[in-house]
Amino acid sequence: MLGRLDNVEVGTLRWTKAQEYEQAFWHRLGHGIDTGAREQLDWYRWRAAQLERRLDALPDPGSRTGRILEIGSGPIGIVNFLGWGDRCAVDPLEHFYRTQPSLISLRSPGVTYADGTGEQLPFDDASFALVIIDNVIDHTYAPQKILREIDRVLERNGRLYLSVNVHTRWGALLHAMLAHLQIDKGHPYTFTSRALRRILREHHFMVLMEHVEDYEQARRADRRSAKPSDRIKGYSGLSEFSHSVICRKQTADVPLV
Repeated sequence: MLGRLDNVEVGTLRWTKAQEYEQAFWHRLGHGIDTGAREQLDWYRWRAAQLERRLDALPDPGSRTGRILEIGSGPIGIVNFLGWGDRCAVDPLEHFYRTQPSLISLRSPGVTYADGTGEQLPFDDASFALVIIDNVIDHTYAPQKILREIDRVLERNGRLYLSVNVHTRWGALLHAMLAHLQIDKGHPYTFTSRALRRILREHHFMVLMEHVEDYEQARRADRRSAKPSDRIKGYSGLSEFSHSVICRKQTADVPLV
C-alpha cells in the first residue's frame, strides 16, 4: 500500500471525497432500479456464491454457524445473499441508503444494517465468526485501524474474507498520484499484492487461501474495451486485478507462519 498510513488527516479528507462519490453512484443506481435495471446488482449474489465455494474448499471449512459481519456493504451487500448465520452489515452511508426505497426493497429481512465505519465498528469484542470486507479497504481513510477493529470483533480463530483490486508497482505509483490529485476520488489508497500481504501479516492474520487474478489478462481486456478510460488503463499500466484472501485470526498459542 502506498502513502503514509499514519497521516489520518489526509486520509480522512480523501475518504470524505470518496463517500461523496459513492453516494452519487448509488443515487444514480437507485433511479435505475426504479426503472427496472435490477440486474446491475446481480454481482452481489455472484460474489456471495463465490465466497461460499471458497470457504467450503478450505481444509477446515467449519460449520456455517455464528455471526457474520460485512464492512462497507453498500445498500445490499454480499451478506444479503448468504443463506446461513446471524448476518450484520455496516456502512458509513447507511443513513442515506435508508432513504432510497428502491434499494431497501432488495434487502433480506434476515440482515441487520447499521450506520458506521470500519475504523470504529459499533460491535462488541469477539462477536463475529466471519468478517467480510470486499472491494472496500482501498476506499477507507485508515486501513490499519480497520484491521485492528476486525481483529477485535473476530472470535478466537475467526475468519476474515478480504478482497481488493490491486495494481503492479508501476500502476500503484500512477494510481496513488491520481488519488492524491483527486482525479480518482473513489479510492483514497492504493494496494499492490505485496503490500496487502504485508499489512495482513503485520496485523497477525494468517492467509489460509489466496486468489490473485492475472494482471496480463486484465490488461488485455482493458486494451480491447470499447471504453476509452479502460483503454487508457490498459496502455498506461493502470489496469487493476483482484486479490482475494481468506485469513484466520491469530491467537497467542498459534505461531505465525
